[in-house]
Amino acid sequence: MSKSNLNKQDKLKISQLLSDLQSKDELKIAGAIKAFAVHGHASVIEPIMEVWRSGLSSENEALVMDLFQSLKDTPSIEPLIEAFKNPLNAHLRRKLVTTFWNSKLDFSDYLADFVLFGIEGDFLDALEAITLIENFETVAPESAILESQLLLTEYFGQTEHRDDQKDAILTDLALLLKDFSELDGMEDLFLE
Repeated sequence: MSKSNLNKQDKLKISQLLSDLQSKDELKIAGAIKAFAVHGHASVIEPIMEVWRSGLSSENEALVMDLFQSLKDTPSIEPLIEAFKNPLNAHLRRKLVTTFWNSKLDFSDYLADFVLFGIEGDFLDALEAITLIENFETVAPESAILESQLLLTEYFGQTEHRDDQKDAILTDLALLLKDFSELDGMEDLFLE
């Protein structure tokens, strides 16, 4: 639902909650985050990310993660992925991936983004990426599978700065992609 589709009362409520969210009062921030579960929509994700990246108490950070995990509306996916891709949120990516695999939303269209996250990150990032991908409820689109296979082929073609634990996870990921491609009836580029 776009912000323009909200009635006047909803717009006022969201405006007040955004004001509370941006206050420095931890109780107001907590109240706003909890209220967004009822009164929020996709347009509040970016302001929440701005506050999160500026620093939240551990209690309020847990509330944000719970909020993102509880989202069920498909229009929430795009702003969450934008937040994930935003370089300003690099230090929050692992936590975002955790919320993604604990949510009911379908992130399978973004398979290649998560594979790249696993490749560019450390062992724990690769582990979070494969956990998310293993929990996809639908098979990713063929183009995302092919792009992911190409990313892994490029990664395994490099010889510098490799981590054996991470390589093991990414090898498992390549096998998972092979399974995805077989389910989709396409040829696997990585393991042929």
